[in-house]
Amino acid sequence: LKKGRITKPSKSKSKKSKKSKSSIAQETPEEPTRQAKTEAELKHEQMLQKRKLEQIERQAQKSYRDRVKEFNEKLENTPEQHDMPRVGG
Repeated sequence: LKKGRITKPSKSKSKKSKKSKSSIAQETPEEPTRQAKTEAELKHEQMLQKRKLEQIERQAQKSYRDRVKEFNEKLENTPEQHDMPRVGG
């Protein structure tokens, strides 16, 4: 070998590592895939869709202006958090 030269690793070592990785992948069993949904899952999805539709209908009944007006009225009626009550005389 000449000074300053770096030798490459032999190809036989890299092939051994590839074989070991592929053999590990083949040894691990894959989980079976589920295709059918249970009754509970179907019922749950139906309820989610139903609730989503109800929410959309509720929001469509009022305009944006009406919702803002209601919100502002609600804020006017609630006491402010940082107000200090008067004490003494």
